[in-house]
Amino acid sequence: MIVPLHQDRRGSRRLPPAVWLVAWVVGVPALLGGLGVWEVERGLASAESYTRRRVELPVSVIQLRLLAATDPYASVRFEGARTAYGAALAAEKAEEALAAVTRDLPLARARAWVPYATPAGAILALLAGLVALAGGGAAGLWARRSRDALLTSFGLVRLVLPVLLGLQIVGLSLAVLAAALFEATGLWFTQRFSAGEAKLLLGALVIAALAAWAAVAAVRGLRGVFALFTPEPIDVRGRALDEAEAPGLWRLVRELAGRGDALAPDAVVIGLTGGFFVTEGAVRLSPDGRTLTGRTLYLPAPYLGVLDGRELSAVIGHEHAHFAGEDTAYSRRFTPIYAGLHRALTALGNTGPGDLLTRPAAYVGHRSLGTFDAAVARWSRAREFEADRRGALVSGAPPAASALLRVGVLGQVVSETLRSAFDAPNVAPDDLVAGVLDAIPAVGFPDPGAHLDERQAHPTDTHPPDRQRIAALRVPLDAALFARAARPLTMGDRAWPAALIADWSGLCRELSNDFLTGAREHQVAERAYLDAVAAAVPVEETVVHENGAPMVWTMGVLALLFAGAGAALLMYPRALGVAHDALAQQILAAAAAAGVAWAGIYAGLVHRRGRTPLLVLTPDVLRSPLLDGAVAWQDVADFQVTHGKRLTLTLALTPDATLPRTKRLFSQAGVSRRRRHISVQSLGARGLKPDAFAALIGRYLAASRARVHLSAAHTGI
Repeated sequence: MIVPLHQDRRGSRRLPPAVWLVAWVVGVPALLGGLGVWEVERGLASAESYTRRRVELPVSVIQLRLLAATDPYASVRFEGARTAYGAALAAEKAEEALAAVTRDLPLARARAWVPYATPAGAILALLAGLVALAGGGAAGLWARRSRDALLTSFGLVRLVLPVLLGLQIVGLSLAVLAAALFEATGLWFTQRFSAGEAKLLLGALVIAALAAWAAVAAVRGLRGVFALFTPEPIDVRGRALDEAEAPGLWRLVRELAGRGDALAPDAVVIGLTGGFFVTEGAVRLSPDGRTLTGRTLYLPAPYLGVLDGRELSAVIGHEHAHFAGEDTAYSRRFTPIYAGLHRALTALGNTGPGDLLTRPAAYVGHRSLGTFDAAVARWSRAREFEADRRGALVSGAPPAASALLRVGVLGQVVSETLRSAFDAPNVAPDDLVAGVLDAIPAVGFPDPGAHLDERQAHPTDTHPPDRQRIAALRVPLDAALFARAARPLTMGDRAWPAALIADWSGLCRELSNDFLTGAREHQVAERAYLDAVAAAVPVEETVVHENGAPMVWTMGVLALLFAGAGAALLMYPRALGVAHDALAQQILAAAAAAGVAWAGIYAGLVHRRGRTPLLVLTPDVLRSPLLDGAVAWQDVADFQVTHGKRLTLTLALTPDATLPRTKRLFSQAGVSRRRRHISVQSLGARGLKPDAFAALIGRYLAASRARVHLSAAHTGI
């Protein structure tokens, strides 16, 4: 068995997803249905048997009393019994059986109805799963016809799929609960119901209660599926500007919306990170925590001083196009459903005790969602191409194409500048927008053509590569386009955003302060976390000994068995059939003595091994008497703990680490120089279960890495 703290990097063979889908959606209900049919037959047979005995036993009682009166010494043997009774005692036994049958007959008849719920629940789960799969496949095919079809099919999925998944979970829960109850109540009818059977009945009822608890947890988890279809706000770090703060920008935005026959946004947000986007979903701003509703346009500040008026108009016109015609409904209705469905299916796999009951529903849900992927990708590309075309109408195709390339080239400069500021916020400039522009080479951007296959960032959607978008605009990828996209930055470019926003420099400083404040808060939280991880291991050594006690006891018992066999051989040779064969006696006695000696010697070796430390853990290194050198934690790339007959710790070392050697030829430790692995085997770790042992190794490795990060941060400061 493998403790799955760290996956084995060699990989493993996995069954195809379709096999798992069939197994969970069809196989599990089929097995439960078969069990239910078998239980129905058993329940009916039991009820019929009690009904028949209820009719027959009164007659048997009368006959036995007459027999006892006429022949007191008559011997009676009940059907299937091994013991014979006198007639009078047999009559008393029959009366006792009649009383028990009279008492248990109502329960037997009621119990006969319970297993009908098992095949019924299995059929419900099977039909719900198959209908969900078939319906999801049909909806996915329908969604490829048009964007309206995609919206309509997703609307149906939003309404129908949770219901079908709920029926599937309820069906499986009902089947499991009914089967458990049937088997639990069956113990009541066991003959000679004793304290042992009572304990078994109590245990079976506990299992049934656990099944009921799992069913309730699964259904409660299902309620979360419906709740998670509610769209969550998009978290954005930025400032919403009104007309007084950005009169020129709002004038430009409204003018472009009118020229593009689109709806103007309700809010314009300026931020420091990310790319241009619009959304009709809720937007939660930080750091002020305000939530915006309606149509929101987001503009990244570093790009405003790089694009000229026509390029910025093309970008804003592109974003406005998503508020025009059918695209606004697509933006409002599709994204929440698609994202909500993903969240719902993730929640289905984390319902606690009901996980096994919800897993088939999760498989069905993921499969149904997968049928939409092709349609989503197709119409996402189509809507971006259409938005590019409409954006080009307000500024021309060449500026729209150069804007794509210029934004793509600047993305690397923005990310590197902000990353440096995030890593060292205390030495970063107070205006990161100016820092980005200062980082642009004076001669312009290098080779915009190298970014043709990049995709523009978007928080809720995907974009085709820039190469395809420029081709759709019918703009040739020639030297003129590349020269325009790579042109040097002028002072006029840097200054013109001030014509759009009243206090441009103040806004840039506010955005920079928000970003740097967040970076400092992250550093404080990260430092606290690393300090806690580093302090999770003691300064003094932690010694791990091999747990040989179970093996020593096993060998002791084995030695006693061998000794007992030898003693029996000496004391009862005739009974063992070797009294007249001296050679056989000698051979068997020698074997018994050898067994005792071997068990004793092995027990002694294991006991001696247990007195020597198996591992010695310190904050810096791991040592073992089995190895000729210590292993530094910083040289450990990964580790794995497996347990079965033996507990094995495997350490994967980094390429530049020094590998130790084993001290003995036949050792519990092994070193693979080709794979750069060190393994230490044992019978177990004293006082530690395998999970706890793996957690101990993981804490030391994590603490070492935390100290490395803390040291690097201190050096950087």
